[in-house]
Amino acid sequence: MKFIRTICAVAALFGAAGMLGAETLPESLKSEPHQRDSYGWAARHAAVLERHKTLKPDYVFFGDSITHWWGGEPGSVMPVVGPDSWAALFGKHPVTNCGFGFDYIDNAYYRVENGELDGIAPRVILVNLGTNNIGHRGDNAKICGDNMAAFVKLLRKKSPQAKILLIGIYPRREAKFAETIEAANRLYAALADEKQVFFVNPGTLLLAPESKLADPKMMRDRVHLNAAGYRRIAAELSRMLRKIDPQYEGKELKD
Repeated sequence: MKFIRTICAVAALFGAAGMLGAETLPESLKSEPHQRDSYGWAARHAAVLERHKTLKPDYVFFGDSITHWWGGEPGSVMPVVGPDSWAALFGKHPVTNCGFGFDYIDNAYYRVENGELDGIAPRVILVNLGTNNIGHRGDNAKICGDNMAAFVKLLRKKSPQAKILLIGIYPRREAKFAETIEAANRLYAALADEKQVFFVNPGTLLLAPESKLADPKMMRDRVHLNAAGYRRIAAELSRMLRKIDPQYEGKELKD
């Protein structure tokens, strides 16, 4: 009987230790593959994994359709809109575009859990996610902030050597989302420690004069950027990469 009690006590101890060691995710974060795509989400994920078997990128850029349709590799079955500014931003640096159309922060979390950073050691990981959480799923700012905090924690666990450049959610052409985007960006900014995690909000450069909404001159629809919008974002990201990565050799872009 004493032996059985001892075994049970040891099992309970290891069980508790396992629970303490497990990652605790926000209840709002659902780490799962994307279920809404019209372009082959699973095939794109597989292409990233295959790419990283042979190419070791300096930079990895996680995002949604705004990043997906910008440029770079893996190539997109959807038309890209800003390949020139993408090429100027990253220059000769190997970079992987991990932008996936329609993705929530949750789906990017799943992708990283399932190998997209395995076997590589990027110097900088860029992140622009959250507009679909707000505009499609109806998440509030706190949910976006909590989910992004969990995602940043995962990135730091998977790539402890990397600096993380967290990019604010870009403005949209819909007034009903403007305040939520502003509030979420304040929570994103609070995640920056200016040592390993940095925050930049280039979306302010997309705003129409005296407005909280995106300038139509920078947009091709209510959410997505046109070539001029991408050039404006690229100029600010170029400035930030030059600041945080001494090895950055992209072009010095000007809007």
